[in-house]
Order: sequence, then C-alpha cells, then structure tokens
Amino acid sequence: MRWTLKRKFLKPFIFFYIMSCYAIFLGITTIYYDKVAAKEEQMRNDQQRAIALREVSLMDDFSIPFADVRILADIISLKLPNDIGNSSDVVNELISFASNRRSYGQVRLLDTEGVEVVRINRDRNGVHIVPKDQLQKKSHRDYIIKSKQLGAGEVYVSPLDLNVEQHAVEVPYVPVIRFTSPVVSDDGKRHGLVALNFYAAEMLEYFRDAARENVSDAMLLNNQGYWLVADDKDRCWGFMFEGNDKVTFQTTYPEIWEKIGEFPTGQTLNKDGLFTWRTVSTAFAVSYRVGKESYSYPPVAVSPYHWVIVQHVSSVKMATLADELYDASFWAVVILCAISGVILWFTLHSIQRSQEHREELEVLAHHDGLTGLANLQHLLRKIEESCEMANETSEPFYLVYIDLDDFKYVNDRYGHEAGNVVLRHVADVLKRSVRASDIVARIGGDEYVILLSNLPNMNTAYTIASTILKAFEEPVELECGSRVYVKSSIGIAEWTEDISGADDLMKRADIAMYDSKNEGKNRISCYMSEKGKIAV
Repeated sequence: MRWTLKRKFLKPFIFFYIMSCYAIFLGITTIYYDKVAAKEEQMRNDQQRAIALREVSLMDDFSIPFADVRILADIISLKLPNDIGNSSDVVNELISFASNRRSYGQVRLLDTEGVEVVRINRDRNGVHIVPKDQLQKKSHRDYIIKSKQLGAGEVYVSPLDLNVEQHAVEVPYVPVIRFTSPVVSDDGKRHGLVALNFYAAEMLEYFRDAARENVSDAMLLNNQGYWLVADDKDRCWGFMFEGNDKVTFQTTYPEIWEKIGEFPTGQTLNKDGLFTWRTVSTAFAVSYRVGKESYSYPPVAVSPYHWVIVQHVSSVKMATLADELYDASFWAVVILCAISGVILWFTLHSIQRSQEHREELEVLAHHDGLTGLANLQHLLRKIEESCEMANETSEPFYLVYIDLDDFKYVNDRYGHEAGNVVLRHVADVLKRSVRASDIVARIGGDEYVILLSNLPNMNTAYTIASTILKAFEEPVELECGSRVYVKSSIGIAEWTEDISGADDLMKRADIAMYDSKNEGKNRISCYMSEKGKIAV
C-alpha cells in the first residue's frame, strides 16, 4: 500500500518539487538582487552623508581663522602709533592673542614691504617673541605678494601645505594655512599686514573623524589633484617632495578626475569602486551678511584654489557586499529546496484543508457566529459603499434598526441558551422578510440592522418593517416546551445628501428606534431629516 501511494504521487511530487525549487530559486535570486541594490543604495547614501559631515567639519574649523585675522587687524589698526614696530600696545595685543589661540603656530605683523616687524612663535613650551635680529623679510613669498592687493577688511587665504623651516619641510609634518589681512588706519593709509599661520593638523583630524568608518577611504584633494588627506599617508603632500609630485589622484583615477572637473558634486561606480565627491571653495566658510545699519561687511579675498572631498569604496569592498549576500542566498536555496522536498507530500494533502480553513475565517470575519448574519464591520462597510453610490446617483436607501423589547426577561427566566434560540429565530424572520440583495446584520446582543436598497420611498421601507413586526407575532417554541413572543422597537432612517457617512446614518436610525421605545415599544418610528423630527 505504501509503495502504491508513492507510485501514485511520484509524478505530481516530481512536478511540484521541480516547480517549487524553481520558484525558490527565482524568489531568492530576486531577493538577492534587491538586497544587493538596497545595500548599494544604502552605501551611496552613507557616502553622501559622510561627505556632508566632512564639509561641515571643514566649515566649522575654517571659519574661525577668517574671523580672527580680520578682528586682529582691526584691533591693531585702532592701536596704531606713528611707528608700528615700536608700539608696546601692539606687541602686547599680539602676545595676548597668540597666548589664547593655540591653533596658530605663528602670529606676525609685517610692514608694507613684507618685512616682519613682530613675530610670535608657538612651540611645546608656549609662545615667545622672536628677537628682532632673527626677523625675516617675506616679500618674496607668494601669500605676501598677493596680500598686497587686499583692501581694508579683506582676507587672503593661502593654499594648504606643509610648514617649511630653513628651506626644508618641518618634521613631523605641520600642515599650515596662512591667513592675512591688512592694517589700515581710518584715513585709508596702509601700515602693514597681519599674518596668522594656522596649524591645520587638528582641522584635518576632525575631518577624518567627522564620519569615521571602515568601509571607505576618506580623501581631501587640492585643486591640482594632490592628496591632503588619505588613508594611505604615503600619498599625501606629494607636491611638497620631488619624486612624489607625479603621484596624484588625477594620474591614479583619471576617469574620476575628469568627472570631478565636469561636475562639482557627484557619485559614480566604475571598475575601481564607488566614488563620491564634493568640491568646496575656501570661501565657503565665510558668511556674507548685512548689519543692522545696512552696512555691508568688506568682501573676503581668497586664493583661487579649491578642495575636493572624496569618499572611495574600493571595488573589492563593493564586491564583498555582494559576496556575503551570495553565500547566504546560495545556502538559502539549498536549505529551502531540501525542506520543500520533505514537506511537499504533506503540503499536497493540506492545501484543501487550508483553503477550507481560510474560507471559514473569511466567513467569521464578516458574519455573526450565532446567527450567521452579517456583523457590524461588514454592515458599516456596505453602508459606506451605499453612501458613495448614493452621492453619485442621488438614489436613497434605508436603514431599519431593530432592538428587541424586554429580551433580558427571556435570558433571566429561561436561560441564555433559550435566548440564543430567540436570537436565531429573529434572524430567520428578518431574512425571510427582505430580499436576497438586502443586508441583514446583528450588531449587538439583541440589536439588528437591515440595509434596504433600491426602494421607491420611505413608505416601502415602513411596509417591510410592519411585515417584520407582524411576523414576530408568531410565538417561539423553546426546548423546554415554553413559548415566548418577540416584541421589538424599530427605527427607520433614510439616506439624504446631508448624511456624512455610515456612522451618521446609523445614529439617525438609532434615534428613531429609541423614539419607538419611548412611545411605548413594539412600534415603528421614522427619522425625518428635512423636519428634524421623528415620525411615528
């Protein structure tokens, strides 16, 4: 017998097993590609977010030196003596400033020829004034030459590079940016220049930490494509050293560099991985505002260079994301196919049973378990549908609200089972009294509602309600042999254009029903909306 069953079900088993495995394969494959796409999209969004965080970090750190150099130049302009280099007030102001600003390696005051008048250096032991015989002439430096073009209140920003002492790069590396602003008296005469050497190491470290994660390589490039920040530190500052000046982002990733030149902001995926970039100017940290007295702050002059923030996720790491999902997907297919083979036999026998169970649940979800009538949720949905249709066609429909009178007496005297017999009898009477297209629902213990559609007028609804009351005159035979008579109070409400929905119409029918009870029970009342009264 067992072998006969196997031979009998062998063909359907093989067919459904192959189909189920194919479906599993398609399903897991679809999920795999969806997950890969979702992970890639998440990766793209994460990189965009990291770019934004790093830009904000640069903005926050870069805006401070802008304000400092301008304010310091203004203060010194106010303290100008005839000889700028012999003013103790100016020197004290510079010392005080340098002592309270640890991010500046040098604070300098130069005359109009670019000769240092005062220079304050910072080292591990604090700040100290450089003796006059060690002061230098900086007129040949590029930032001094360009600063000569500045007007009052303007600021020049040099490119970010490494500090050079005695014609050699200082070790360990000290990234520095020079901020300059002219010292101009009230009569417009130029007296010199304030220069701040901003130590940018901390700024660059904040840039790295702004969105620290292990997936991507965070880079900061100058306008020539040289690395200022990169996970591979040997790539950084190539323009400062002979032999390394040919190693640039441009030569390493020419396709991406070309796109960066075309689009200030972008994201692309190629054989080298996912690249996300944003080009920022050094002027991005300067806010241009108008004061309360409509005074425009002076413009800020900056060098014509820019930075590029780049996030790079290598092709290996991008592939790793897909590989992890591939392994999981492969084993999911194997395991699910094995499971499907084991349970397929039982599945074939349980499909019909499951279908019957679902149909049962569907019936229970829309019908009253005791009487088999529609329940409240189903009724309300049908009323809403009728309201929508009536709003389009202006054809009214009616609700008949039925509440049994003194039903508690039946339960108290004969018991709840006898009460259930009465409730089922009422349900039978109501179904026999209306058309098959009408909806009969039990919405509470002894409350029923009938939805009547396609009636000519209220009189017809009233006639149906009268038929119901007449049918209730027949006694109900209980199992104990006793007879009970059903009495009910009935309220009828008609749909009108001022009805807001199912709840509104139910409320009107309920009001009419309670009016029947107040008038002595076992009668019919109609809600007359146009008069705002109840007709009995």
